[in-house]
Amino acid sequence: MTLAIFTIVLFTQILAISTLPRTEGFMSFSWTSLCLGLYFLSFWGLAHMIHKGLPLSLLVPMLAALVPLATIAIGVIFYKESASLLKILMLSLACGLIGAASAAK
Repeated sequence: MTLAIFTIVLFTQILAISTLPRTEGFMSFSWTSLCLGLYFLSFWGLAHMIHKGLPLSLLVPMLAALVPLATIAIGVIFYKESASLLKILMLSLACGLIGAASAAK
């Protein structure tokens, strides 16, 4: 159950971030509603997992490592943003370090 909720949190955060450009600065009602609804669902799932006893110090770093990597891919693929190999490698390394730091005791 927890893995399912974490997956929902991860994907809703990625989808919410991906809809931000379409909200036109929160001026487009439909895209803004979708974006905020996805964030609501994501934060509900995060709060639920924390309430069930999962440590915040584990959940947030995991999301901080996974969400940016997915967002970079979405930006490059769907929004035609440029990303040099160096940029991708540096951001991947930074996300990997976040993940490693959260696993350290």
